[in-house]
Amino acid sequence: MQFLKLFIPVLISIFLIFSDYKFSYLDSAKQSVAKLISPLYLLSSLPSQIFIWINEQGTSKQHLLNQNKRLSAELLRLKIDLQDHDALLLENQKLNNLLKSKYQLDKTAFVLARVSAMNQSRLKKQIVIDKGSMDNIEKGQIALGSDGVLGQVNQVTPFYSTVLLITDPTQHIPVKNNRNGIRGITKGMASRQGKLKLRFIELGLDVKVGDIFLTSAIGSKFPAGYPVGRVTHIENQVDNPFLQIELTPIQSVQQLEFVLINKKVN
Repeated sequence: MQFLKLFIPVLISIFLIFSDYKFSYLDSAKQSVAKLISPLYLLSSLPSQIFIWINEQGTSKQHLLNQNKRLSAELLRLKIDLQDHDALLLENQKLNNLLKSKYQLDKTAFVLARVSAMNQSRLKKQIVIDKGSMDNIEKGQIALGSDGVLGQVNQVTPFYSTVLLITDPTQHIPVKNNRNGIRGITKGMASRQGKLKLRFIELGLDVKVGDIFLTSAIGSKFPAGYPVGRVTHIENQVDNPFLQIELTPIQSVQQLEFVLINKKVN
């Protein structure tokens, strides 16, 4: 009888873990629990936030002056880059007009968020940001870094949100080769290396090490044109009609401090 009392909870735990990993039956329950404990999470992170605030208040005047000079130089560089960008947009618009294609610039707004926690286990890869529903963050919004796409918001509470990274094994993204337009689908790998698999690329197609793949937006929740990964390994396997391709994410999560959240839900 004592054995059953111990064994039954173990079976129930295994069943719940398996159901959560393979299916989405517990998503609503997890969302409700996350909302209930969000004040506790906010309270637990309060000491670190106070420390950050005190540290920032104690910054020396000379440091602020140096930072101001650096930001002024960076602003000048960005203005020059913007001029080049505007010239490229004008040229692209002219080409699209020749092709009788409609061109429209995306004017979507973004929200800046700070990364407050990170989970990089073998089967779960996500980050926690300090913005939630009170900041108009919604489930399904896209998270971006300075170099490329990071992932998608998959859970929102009033005070914080979680972002499922593109390297998570459950994340699939339609992509295309920036060099020649060849299309495939990326899938996160169940490992600690933070890599991506590129699937459904047939043998003989022109894919090379170093190629960069972008989001293609075909049947996808991700908008087109964001850098996803760079090809680092290609392998042919016997009796397999598809190439085995491995990508390294363009946007590294190492030392990641801030992210941009696209306020538009696709």
